[in-house]
Amino acid sequence: MQAITPAALVYTPHAPRAVVEVRGAQQPEACLMGGETLLPAGASLVLDFGEELVGVLELELTADAATTLELVEGEDLEEALLKEPFPPEHWYHQPRDILNLPAGPQTARNQGRRAFRFVNVIVHGPGAVRLRRATMTLEHAPVAELGTFVCSDTLLNDVWAISRRTTKLCMQGFYEDGIKRDGMLWIGDYRVEFLCAHPLFADAALARRSLELFAQCRHENGSLSAVALLAGGHMYPRISYLGDLATPGGLHQWVLDNYCADFVCSIWEYVLHTGDTALARELAPVVHGVLDFLDKVDLAVTKGGKTFITDNQPDDKDWWGSRSALAYQIAAAFADGAKLADLLGDTPRAESYRAKHRARLPQAAAKFGDPAKAGCRDDFGPDATRSWHAHAAAFLAGALTPAELRAIYPLLQQDAKVRRPMAGFMEFYLLQAWMDAGLVREALEEMRSYYGQMLRSGATTTWEIVDRREPGIDHIVPAGRSHCHGWSAGPAYLLPAKILGVTPTAPGYREVSIRPQLGDLTWAKGEIPTPHGQIRVSLTSPTTGEITLPPGITGTLQLDHRPPLALAGGQTHVLC
Repeated sequence: MQAITPAALVYTPHAPRAVVEVRGAQQPEACLMGGETLLPAGASLVLDFGEELVGVLELELTADAATTLELVEGEDLEEALLKEPFPPEHWYHQPRDILNLPAGPQTARNQGRRAFRFVNVIVHGPGAVRLRRATMTLEHAPVAELGTFVCSDTLLNDVWAISRRTTKLCMQGFYEDGIKRDGMLWIGDYRVEFLCAHPLFADAALARRSLELFAQCRHENGSLSAVALLAGGHMYPRISYLGDLATPGGLHQWVLDNYCADFVCSIWEYVLHTGDTALARELAPVVHGVLDFLDKVDLAVTKGGKTFITDNQPDDKDWWGSRSALAYQIAAAFADGAKLADLLGDTPRAESYRAKHRARLPQAAAKFGDPAKAGCRDDFGPDATRSWHAHAAAFLAGALTPAELRAIYPLLQQDAKVRRPMAGFMEFYLLQAWMDAGLVREALEEMRSYYGQMLRSGATTTWEIVDRREPGIDHIVPAGRSHCHGWSAGPAYLLPAKILGVTPTAPGYREVSIRPQLGDLTWAKGEIPTPHGQIRVSLTSPTTGEITLPPGITGTLQLDHRPPLALAGGQTHVLC
């Protein structure tokens, strides 16, 4: 496994675009135009870089005398103006740097990598500071922007754009969950991030490394740590106040049952998109160990928020778990485990996994209620809550047909007590289920609602969580929230995969299904990178347009009310 070193990253300098808050500074905007901004003791100004960035900030300045400079970084303006909200023993703290500057001209840098849009520059004195220039050097893994998507809805185009930007920024030495907080490699975040990154950048190398890091965090019972700290899947030990994450502790050992299920599904999805069957063979023992562990999970014992998570709690904003959603997630892992075993020619194991998948679906319905009647409860007992999470998981596991999901859709939507996603990874699975079931118009409206709240608040990247009961920015924990979180970037995958309708059906895109679904859009077009070249789709209506397949790919076109049509590679096919 080849490490991603700092030298392998891409570095791009960015200048601030505006000064948005000033206290006591003279000529505050001069530093934006090559002039000099005077900041006497007690003065401050907030620089706005116009978009979320991650990297190192440099300030070219002169200190008239020895002085102390404080930098408070924020993903939004509110955060840049906050005082530290957490107690000293808390694992995370408000991003800030205290710099003791000698007298004279110099370049001041923050203490390690930071992620922010706004920075509050505060001079504590005794000396004044003359600021001439600020430069934030963006850093991320080297990627080529290959995938495109554009449609008749400008809001959805903006949603796709911030999803692309989020995915790109979270691709560092591995797939980070959030570039400000936590800067770690989590299984659940990785799964969505890879699905987004492949149609954008055709990534395989960073994904492969991330999966290998997960595999290194295997426990004796076959389970995997939810976050790959034991293998070095952490960024922020470079910042001293977070402690030494290289030293094993409780978080290093934390196992989440649903993340173990995600690992199995992630291996299949990786192979399907990249064609890298060698990794499937390399990690097959790990996959089998994880499935053996999942087979022993007792749904009556596992505890939401502790040994599995489903979403943020709508009431007290803590993590909770839907046991029924977990039951279906485990069933889905056995289905994908069977596909991997088939790929590797292990027929007995494939048949065993398929049998376990089939058996678990009626067992879950018997425990938690029939999802086909919108009756799937989140826990045992007739008074347990119901959620879209559980019904979407049931559909994705094969317990519901598309027609059944469409039939229960109004029953669930009309019940205000049914829980809906707040966290981005659960919003992803909800949208995926709706789109796969043919609820495309409904999914696009949901996407406009969820991501529209971010965009109305000035988001340039996707947030970790959205609580649509509250207007404006999400007030989860002001300094603890994450406004560049990869598990919320799902539209980067869903729009090309479900609107343009391009999904691989054989490893490495050797075969693809093309099922365009415009929903309420009048047109859409885009390019999807594959190991064989670009697939191009241009739709001028639900049934007209052009599809170009590169050589080495065969496709099946599926349009409503028409028989499937075989598409050859190396040709442009006109739809009419």
